[in-house]
Amino acid sequence: MEYKTQHYACPLCNKDVAKDILQKQEFHIVRCSDCGFVYVNPRLADDQLGPIYRHNYFHNKDYGYADYEQEKRLRVKNFERWLMQAAPFISRTHPVKALDVGCAAGYCMDVMKQKGWDAEGLELDEELSRELNNGGYKVWNRKLEDFATDTRYDLITLFDVIEHIPNVDAAFTQLNHLLTDDGILVMITPNHASFQRKLFGKNWFQYKPIEHIQYFTLKTLSVFAERNGLRIVHHEKAGQHADAAFIINRLSYYNFPFLRKICNGLFSLFGLKNKCFYPGTGSLFVVLKKA
Repeated sequence: MEYKTQHYACPLCNKDVAKDILQKQEFHIVRCSDCGFVYVNPRLADDQLGPIYRHNYFHNKDYGYADYEQEKRLRVKNFERWLMQAAPFISRTHPVKALDVGCAAGYCMDVMKQKGWDAEGLELDEELSRELNNGGYKVWNRKLEDFATDTRYDLITLFDVIEHIPNVDAAFTQLNHLLTDDGILVMITPNHASFQRKLFGKNWFQYKPIEHIQYFTLKTLSVFAERNGLRIVHHEKAGQHADAAFIINRLSYYNFPFLRKICNGLFSLFGLKNKCFYPGTGSLFVVLKKA
């Protein structure tokens, strides 16, 4: 598959001095020599990024997800856990108005509604957005930076989203604008300083340079937040729920045959085929508020 690529300066410091870390899928992942930020360069051009999310992003073998809905049970468990972790930071003085950015098939909004929250969403996939609206949800089919509304939200979630957005500063500025004064922003994003990234190296599954165009650490995420009027008030490691079938499938997909064989043997030996786990994925869970 051919892509139109373009060279960009560092998103964090705007300098154009970087060294290659690795090459994957014919893309170069680089580290800025000035500030240390890690990003893809050259990467998919801005005018090419939007279209990859418009159709079949959640049913695609080249990027995105092969079958997003197939793992609904596990995804719902993820959202239940992450929203439970976020709950202590949410103001309890009024009903929660929530916005899920990159809401996909609406599973996170389902969990929000089960909690009695008023949930809305943003989603670039045209088919999914239409289905959600037809199903009674309020979902806008547009980019975060193009989203215009008078509504202010007590909770905004971006679960595995910020690493996809080309203009991070514009995103943070918009998120600040959309938050109520005591609202919170909750993110999960791959952590380039994580143990898992160091362990797996170039085979870290979060290296997806077509759509993951930048890789944050707690430090770099803080810089983006603070210069756009936000601050991190809580952070911790994040994983995702997985059963044996999911783990074996992923180890096959990411070409870890030896590890796949070991895990398959252990699952059988200890009767863990039907057990659900929450392994670390090298991601970062952060809660932000207005500065």
